[in-house]
Amino acid sequence: MKLAVAIPFLKILTGSIFLLLLCVPPLQAQIPIGIGTQFNNSFREWTITTDNDDVKGSLRMRWSFGNDWTAWDFEIGDFHGTIDQKWKDEPDLWEIKCNGVIVTARSAWPGEFYRWKLTDGNKQFNLYTRYVDQPTEWMTDEDKNGFFQIYTYYENDAREWVIKDQLPDDTSVAMRMAMIFMALHFSTPRI
Repeated sequence: MKLAVAIPFLKILTGSIFLLLLCVPPLQAQIPIGIGTQFNNSFREWTITTDNDDVKGSLRMRWSFGNDWTAWDFEIGDFHGTIDQKWKDEPDLWEIKCNGVIVTARSAWPGEFYRWKLTDGNKQFNLYTRYVDQPTEWMTDEDKNGFFQIYTYYENDAREWVIKDQLPDDTSVAMRMAMIFMALHFSTPRI
């Protein structure tokens, strides 16, 4: 008799949990749409604007009082991550980490910092500047993985950037930040 009562109860409980899970929206990152320097005379701290007015982000040099441009931290809403040059004397290789995802950014050719290959193990992107001698516009190849572009808001003013993100929703925050960081880091002065 107890088993006969328990089975319908378990069916109702299972159905209720299933309906509850359908109604809960999935956790999604806010999409960056712009980034600008925190201060006009420094490229060490940035403010990230997202497609949600209530969510802002930041990108900061980890050791802001030193002159170490190889270690950075970022946050966008509830997402926190790190950006590190893999080897101290080798700016051709970087790691971007956020929420268990690791993106590797490697220059396509050693010592040439205008074309990058980014991968997280699932997706790969080629990020490059349109003009080698004037790195104010960066983009990815347009393919099955979507399209990403970042360019200066005002011509030749690297303090503010516009981001056009047409990447699939399942593209990680780490990958998006890798693209943003590589463009900024190799387009701005070290002040």
